[in-house]
Amino acid sequence: MIDDLPSKGFDLRQNLRYAGQYFDKETGLHFNTYRYYAPEIGRFITPDPLGLAGGLNLYQYAPNPMTWIDPWGLSGEPIGSENNPFSSSGAARREAMRQAGIPTSQHPVSQSRNSSGREYSYETTKPGGGKGLSSVQEQTMDISHPDKPHWEAGQVKTDDYGKPRMNKYGRPQLRNGKGKAYYGKGGCK
Repeated sequence: MIDDLPSKGFDLRQNLRYAGQYFDKETGLHFNTYRYYAPEIGRFITPDPLGLAGGLNLYQYAPNPMTWIDPWGLSGEPIGSENNPFSSSGAARREAMRQAGIPTSQHPVSQSRNSSGREYSYETTKPGGGKGLSSVQEQTMDISHPDKPHWEAGQVKTDDYGKPRMNKYGRPQLRNGKGKAYYGKGGCK
């Protein structure tokens, strides 16, 4: 039935574009509420209304549109960052896992909960081969980030015997280079 529509005088057009943009037929540009984006050159044609607060390049689009969401054309923060958190804990947990190289479809080998939140442990592949342990930890009472709940993920530190090192809260200690993603009210989805 849809295939018959154009022959009956209907002209169907999809004007919605990537990341909240709307196609403007008259100009051929994509509109983001506050300014126009030219997909052919990969940048906005008008400067950022936030000025330098949005970044040094006033005409730049998000450096990586797969991880930066800016439907209004006004933000300079990647999604999941401290100033642009995810709106759900689950989305932040999956992003922290991706950053740490933990498959999001994998099932944990153990899980626990304490006053700061949940912790999941996963068996993962070590660089160079072999099996290792990775952990994904919810942080709701982090004193260095008060009122900024987030997830951290990474490889677990081990002692000389290969046993996981634990922190003072009874959670596995994470190696440096961990993934981190924030969530909270007012964040992106």
